[in-house]
Amino acid sequence: MKQKLEDLIRIVEKIKNEELRKKTLEMIKNPKLSNNWNYKASDFEKIPAWIGSHHYYEGGLLEHTISVTELSLKVAEYLEKRYKKGIKFDFLIAGAALHDIIKLFEIKEKDEKWAFSEFIIDHVRIGGAELYARGFPEEVVHIVMAHAGGDTPRTLEARIVDMMDNLDTTFEGFGAEAQQLIYLLGDSLQ
Repeated sequence: MKQKLEDLIRIVEKIKNEELRKKTLEMIKNPKLSNNWNYKASDFEKIPAWIGSHHYYEGGLLEHTISVTELSLKVAEYLEKRYKKGIKFDFLIAGAALHDIIKLFEIKEKDEKWAFSEFIIDHVRIGGAELYARGFPEEVVHIVMAHAGGDTPRTLEARIVDMMDNLDTTFEGFGAEAQQLIYLLGDSLQ
């Protein structure tokens, strides 16, 4: 099932805090770097999630982002119900939806192939810096900076997104059967 940007937008529209929802939607719909670096964003619906690794196909980044966001929500809902822990769902949604957004600048199409751009700082650090520059809450900046071996996750939301990012990248690498397991796991947590 090929996913569309509207699928991610529908999830982000669940953010109750109007300012956070607007900032998150703006970043997704109109990705730009706020400094004067001359990097152009790749098409979110076309770009793979990484070169030669997980979700390495057209639309892979969008599929991965939606999967991480949906898995994070389902796991958080379950954990909140099970352990009576307060989860900050607005931060969770924004952080999951934006955790890899800077890959749009880190990966580009060149000669009909996907390649790394000239970026020398990875997407985790630039992602955190960009969200900080745009005035995102510290908790959302931390979620982005605490995934993929960045900072140590210090909030429940950051821990969940980091773990679901790892789960999704690992399972997708195992092939279509494992991808189905992720969807089944998600349904069983309701």
